[in-house]
Amino acid sequence: MEQIIQCLGAFLGCLGFSFVFRIHRRLDYALIASFGGMLGWIVYILVIPYLSNIMSSLCAMIIVALFSEIMARICKVPATIFIVVGCFPIVPGKGIYQTMLYLISYDQKLFIDSLFQTVGTALALATAILIVSTFFKVIKTIKQKDDHL
Repeated sequence: MEQIIQCLGAFLGCLGFSFVFRIHRRLDYALIASFGGMLGWIVYILVIPYLSNIMSSLCAMIIVALFSEIMARICKVPATIFIVVGCFPIVPGKGIYQTMLYLISYDQKLFIDSLFQTVGTALALATAILIVSTFFKVIKTIKQKDDHL
């Protein structure tokens, strides 16, 4: 039951976040992006018992980025519209907060641990987006070369 509430919270959080980026002008895009964020959170919940936080974030963001790229091609809009909103539940906000808290509290050990965890998660998110977008660009390039032959 807790996981269902978390997934619903991820969807509603993404939907609210879409208002910040004014995607709500196209409600269908806001709902699609929010669904992508919820999908990413579902993946995160499913793999976190088996993988580390960083690897779970990588897996979840790969799904969000894949979903965003596919929906961007269907809707004929940039994928960033869906990626920015969809990554909202996975962004390490709590880790950023804790890192700064440990820094100002002069707790060096916890600060270093939290810093590495937070930076690792952020790098995992960026790497997932890079992998998926590169994959789609390679496919597009191959497709264009085939069309010219």
